[in-house]
Amino acid sequence: MRVRDVQHPILPRATADELARQRAVVNLRKLLNSRVRSQNVRRFHEEGAPAFAERHGRQPQSPDEIEQALFESVDYRLWSAANRSAQEMIWVSVGEPIFRDRARMQAAAAELAAAPDRKGSLTLRPGEDISPEVAGTDVHLQPGGYARDDSEDDVVAGAFYETGGNVFSFGQGAGKGDSKAGVVFRLLETDFPELVPNRILDLGCSAGAASAAYADRFPDAQVHAIDIGAGMLRYAHARAEALGVAVHFHQMDAADLRFADGSFDLVVSHNMLHEIGAEKRRRAMAEALRVVRPGGLVIFQDVDTRFAPTEVHKVEKNWDTRFNGELFWKTYNDADLLADMRAAGFAADSVREHAAEAVSNINRWYVVSGRKPEQQA
Repeated sequence: MRVRDVQHPILPRATADELARQRAVVNLRKLLNSRVRSQNVRRFHEEGAPAFAERHGRQPQSPDEIEQALFESVDYRLWSAANRSAQEMIWVSVGEPIFRDRARMQAAAAELAAAPDRKGSLTLRPGEDISPEVAGTDVHLQPGGYARDDSEDDVVAGAFYETGGNVFSFGQGAGKGDSKAGVVFRLLETDFPELVPNRILDLGCSAGAASAAYADRFPDAQVHAIDIGAGMLRYAHARAEALGVAVHFHQMDAADLRFADGSFDLVVSHNMLHEIGAEKRRRAMAEALRVVRPGGLVIFQDVDTRFAPTEVHKVEKNWDTRFNGELFWKTYNDADLLADMRAAGFAADSVREHAAEAVSNINRWYVVSGRKPEQQA
């Protein structure tokens, strides 16, 4: 199954003009990422740091001062403003077709969810305030954030996530064959070939692309997936049904799982760690350990922004914390995730970091994995 840019009836039907605007945003972001952002560290050394030193009589030292020095560079300020604008343009370019086609999309989703031959399921928890630290944020400026839920049949959050995510990823250089789940599939083949999961849990599943891919890759396994937003999950459930795969979606917080101990052989997450704070991250790791069986495997895959050669590179990578609705981007980049995994109780000799290559481009992903001890102490 092709995970990215797969076609199904829950996607908005964009006009030629709307698709052209989306392609323009993709090309703008490619330009900003490949040609402009790549020069930001040089701008710090050639413009920002000298201007800071002239103003303060010394070189910048702390991360806050390095950020101040970056903004002493006119070209850095221009990039920052353009990058913020391009991110906002993503949501405008996909929002127009979503809201124009909203009624049809929601009707199609409802029909798929109610079909007598449906393969999976959807369990929501109306009225519960799930993960307010995430639900109250327009993460990466997505309008309404992950938890947007405008009505009892709303699917807008999922539509925003999938269509906006494609525009974002293509602007980062991702190809249509790229897949975060594909990165984990390759890791399972190379590093854990003995694992044949019968029950899989996908944490923070968003629009369900990876969840559907696991159900397709392991057709004999029972796949469960969780996220905090009802609108996101309605979309994910209908999407999986449209693709003919069985996924059981649950509205749930990764730090407060409603599954029994030892319920799964494999627990995975994709790009979830950088969206949550340190306390919730540690609880989510402990919960993942609890619900995986003894000897079972947990894999957290995420963005490859954690390892920077200098403090300047690190500060430059943390732009998203202030300007892109990524409240915990810096928290994630600075975290000792190996220590967190060991403290949660994973077998110490099993906890590993992996620098994983993308499926079909030059980008890389960060992965940390660990096994539950065969016998708990």
